[in-house]
Amino acid sequence: MIWRIWESGSESFSIQKLFFRERKDMHIETVWVRNFRRLKDTRIDLASDISIFVGANNSGKTSAAHALQLFTSASKDRFTLHDFSSECWDVINAFGEGADGVELPTISLDIWFCVTPADLHRVVDLLPSLDWQGSRVGIRVELAAADAGLLRSSFQEARASARHAQLQPAGEGVAQGYVEPAIAQDGYNPRPRDPCDFIADTVGDRLRRDFELRYYILDSAGFDTEFKQLDGYVPLRLVPDKGRSGRDVLGSLVKVDCLHAQRHLSDSNAGSRSEDLSRCLSRFYERNLEKRGEDYDAQRALYQSESLLNDHLERVFGPTLERLADLGYPGVNNPRLLIKTALNPATILSSHEGARVHYALGALGAAEVTATLPDRYNGLGFKNLIYMVIELLDVHGRWLDIEENRPPLHLIFIEEPEAHLHAQLQQVFIRKVLDILAVPEEDSPYCTSQLVVSTHSPHVLYERGFKPIRYFRRVADAGIQQSQVLSMAAFYEAAVDPNCSGLMKP
Repeated sequence: MIWRIWESGSESFSIQKLFFRERKDMHIETVWVRNFRRLKDTRIDLASDISIFVGANNSGKTSAAHALQLFTSASKDRFTLHDFSSECWDVINAFGEGADGVELPTISLDIWFCVTPADLHRVVDLLPSLDWQGSRVGIRVELAAADAGLLRSSFQEARASARHAQLQPAGEGVAQGYVEPAIAQDGYNPRPRDPCDFIADTVGDRLRRDFELRYYILDSAGFDTEFKQLDGYVPLRLVPDKGRSGRDVLGSLVKVDCLHAQRHLSDSNAGSRSEDLSRCLSRFYERNLEKRGEDYDAQRALYQSESLLNDHLERVFGPTLERLADLGYPGVNNPRLLIKTALNPATILSSHEGARVHYALGALGAAEVTATLPDRYNGLGFKNLIYMVIELLDVHGRWLDIEENRPPLHLIFIEEPEAHLHAQLQQVFIRKVLDILAVPEEDSPYCTSQLVVSTHSPHVLYERGFKPIRYFRRVADAGIQQSQVLSMAAFYEAAVDPNCSGLMKP
């Protein structure tokens, strides 16, 4: 089976438009990240349709995507010590050593949703009180130690035990004697050396065992207009109700997916390029296989091909099998050997080994395909564009296929879509991406896609204008690596000079 992708002489490609309108549905308005990598205490505003993250390398753009992925998927097991901001490490050590007035740091994410009256039944678990009014509800997810005091005492006991064992004679069954003096003289310090070392220990699995995710209901009355928490305000912890946990509440509102920049499209291995895109399309086919039903014509053709191939194999291997029979194997009581093919329709249609990408040459819409080229003969830019579109359709389709409690909001991060694309294709992609994710009109009130695109391309910025830009600026303060995020939309709205405002329009 050959996947055929038509390429015309024009610079753009055609995507069937369904329905998309200026959204006023529920969307994420703002997120606030604390103590996560470079995002020490960072507010990030999101547009209702597309937000564009820009900034230097290692400025925190990918960290923002990872934070939302980790917290919305309740992936506690995927956190590591290095996800804590570097400024927290000294605080963790001070807490473990028993310093007075020091609390164990936590990583947290605040998500503020903008909702309409039609969405209230979805966010009823997040309403802070019966007197709540407005269009904003919030939830906080926090990674914290289940029992900070117990964690500290466990570290101190483990360290004392390690140091004690270093100075004791060897155990029974081993030659008696103390640890070589040279080790102590060299300053050897047995693990755990400090609280950070204790928490980072993958063998002890401390983050999995001793940390937990907590969920809190946020009341906008406890925050200022900049989403900063007011002094004295204590969020209400979201406790499980009727089997519905905080994880379930958040998961019922938003699903987060990410298209990472590394798409395995290197030209160094021509074979792998074809396999990568073929695997992508085959995976998409496999996930949509059940909806298409049984194709009896295809199965009949495969059955006929299997019969012809079996006849061919019998002719080819017949003499060899006869020689084996002359040697006495198989014997009278042994089964006769046969070489038969196994053409599994499901495997052939869904496996990248059975379905390969080819490009059809000729005019778009031609009645007959006269010639095709393997995928490795096409350019990286066009392939990268197709790959992104297929991946978008795949994650979008999986979200729409959720039958029970499908979240109404789908947040998708796309990292550096400009890779290998010339300027025109970059603009085509960012211009058409919302059309790719469009849904039928009857489903539009229940399905909202929100995009975040990280880019270094001025062409993408020019196409979308200044308002969606979120600039990640690196801040180095006394060796502490942090980032702050500046919203061009806020700057745009604050510009009172109409001449200045006009300069920011594309």
